[in-house]
Formats: sequence, structure tokens, C-alpha cells
Amino acid sequence: MEREQKEHLLKEFDKLVQKVGSQAKACRLVGISPSIMTPLRKGEYGGAEEKQYEILANYFQIKEEAKAGRQAETYVPTSISESVYAYIRNAQIKGGLLAISGAAGIGKTRAVRKYAAESQGTCLWITANPCLNTVKPILKKLCKELNIANVRTNDDMYMAILEKLRDGMVLVFDEAQHLSLKVIETLRGFSDYFLDRNMTLGIVFVGNSTTITRFGGRQDAVFEQIANRTIQKPVFQTSDIRKKDIQMLYPELTDEKSIDFMLKIAQSREAIRGANNLFSNAYDNENITYEGLISMAKHMHMMI
Repeated sequence: MEREQKEHLLKEFDKLVQKVGSQAKACRLVGISPSIMTPLRKGEYGGAEEKQYEILANYFQIKEEAKAGRQAETYVPTSISESVYAYIRNAQIKGGLLAISGAAGIGKTRAVRKYAAESQGTCLWITANPCLNTVKPILKKLCKELNIANVRTNDDMYMAILEKLRDGMVLVFDEAQHLSLKVIETLRGFSDYFLDRNMTLGIVFVGNSTTITRFGGRQDAVFEQIANRTIQKPVFQTSDIRKKDIQMLYPELTDEKSIDFMLKIAQSREAIRGANNLFSNAYDNENITYEGLISMAKHMHMMI
């Protein structure tokens, strides 16, 4: 590899460090150990230098190719995403618990991501999963997000978290269908603590259509101790997606047939996520005509 190319790659890495905030974080992204990257940047690395530069080259090449395609992850203020955003804001202002549910891929997580990015310092966003779903893992994750160290037991973590949480914050738990009822009860205790002191702490659960069932019927007892709070439980469906949303999401489309077809895809079980994948692939294939969209949908085995 030529010297000029190596210098270019190191400059790109420097930009990445500035973007993510530290060399350690940048190293995790590119796949090179900090103990290797430090001497490599200084020109003092004595190992397989070419191999490390190839790793850098491959990483930045992938990123360049991704830029050339249509960026499907860009936030677009659709009717659903804006509603989710507004609900989270309301929970932060008023405090208490809020459960938002809806079909997968309709824009809930994008709204959460945007809200968290715009509310740094007052919003904690945690994504649950089958491994991060019971009390101890959730408390450990909260401790990590709040920079709490050297606590091990559940009660010690709970008390340490209470000391770190502040009036006016909001905790958002995405993929909340994975959370156990015991986790929900534990988190309710945080909200109770602030309510009893005339302060607010919003706790928002966002998940698929099964999420609301965890907050209904017998399990509504979870909320009995939250006084003077209206526990909202909005549910969003793919049928809530509107034609104006499609026009916002895909401004490149100008003919009604294409727009109506994409609306049909978005309102199906494919949802906005599937529609985005379809359009992105058609865009990369340089054919976003009505015929091109139909052809790509068939290629992707979409039900049309």
C-alpha cells in the first residue's frame, strides 16, 4: 500500500475519533486494538503493518459504499414517529408510566432514537432483549448508563440509581415486550420515589403489540400506586400510515402509482421498515419507477 494511501486512512481514522469521542471507541468500530492503533498512528508499529492498514481500508470502503446508496435510516417525521416523539415528551414533562405499542417496523424506534439524541443528559434509552429482561440485568444496565461503579447487589444498585436520577428525566425502554413484570414493578418504584417528593420521572415502555397486554387486566395492579397519573397506552398499526407519510419518506417518487404502491407495502405486514428496504434496493438498482419497484418487490418475495 502506498504511503499516501496510508496517510489518507490515518486521517480518516482521526476524523472517526473526533466523531465518536475517543480512540478506544473508534478502534472498536474499525476492529483494531488500541494497543496496535497507537503505535500505528505514530509510525512505530513493528508488526504486520500492511494487515492493519487493510483493515482500515476495508472499513472505510464499506462506509463510502454505504454513503453512495440511499440512507434508509435517516429520520423522517411521519405521523406515527411524531406521535411517539410527542408521547415521550409528555411523559418527561408530566412523569409517570407510559406504554406505547404497535406493529414492528412502523417508526417507533426511530422516534425514540431521535428523542434520545436531542435530550442527552435528561433521557436514558435502553433496548431490552431476551438477555436484558430481568431485574438484575436491567439495574446493571442503568448503572452503566449512569456511570455507577462498584455496586453488585440489587438493593445497592437500586439505591445508587435513585441517587443518580434527577427530577425531570425520562427513561425509555425499547423492545419492552421482553421485560418481566418484576422489572416493570421495580421501575415503577423509581417513579413512585419522585412522585412522593413532588418531582417527576417519566418511564416509557415501547414495544410490539404484545406490550400492552403486559399492562392490562390483572397486571394493571402494577400501576395502582401511581396517584394522579393517567396511564396512557397508545397503540399504532400499519393502517395508521398515511399517503403523506410515503411522500415524506420517498420524495423521489412523483407519480401516484408508485406512491400508492409504496403505501400498500407500508400498510402491509412489511410496514415502513420493509418499504424502506424495498425502496433502498430499488434505488441502488437505479430503477425507482413503478415497474422497478414492482420488480424489486417480487425479487424480495414481498406479498403484493
